[in-house]
Amino acid sequence: MPNDKTIVDVLSLDDFHATLDARLSEAQSILAKLVEIKGQVPKLGDLPDADYVAERYETLLAQHQDRAVRLVHALATAQVAIATIAVNYETTEERLTANVAEIGSLLDGVSGVLIGEQTDAG
Repeated sequence: MPNDKTIVDVLSLDDFHATLDARLSEAQSILAKLVEIKGQVPKLGDLPDADYVAERYETLLAQHQDRAVRLVHALATAQVAIATIAVNYETTEERLTANVAEIGSLLDGVSGVLIGEQTDAG
């Protein structure tokens, strides 16, 4: 029989959110550095190989910058998703707690009947 239960540890979500904050900060720092050095091709001389290496350097720099942008977007999206999950879970927990309290107050009358007290029910 499959287990249909889902257990979410809000504290783990908070820890993961904090980890994502740190990784996002690092990725943004890397991206800022890549943007800063864009167009600063090292001086390699006038030989044909130097021109090839300079072009390759610019290509690789652009690729790394593109990857850093995608990483920043992915981390930011993951942060939003984790925050939403945590909020929804806490809201559901509050609802479940409220429902348990309501059920508990309704069952107080039943427990009174079970120990022989009179109720208005009859």
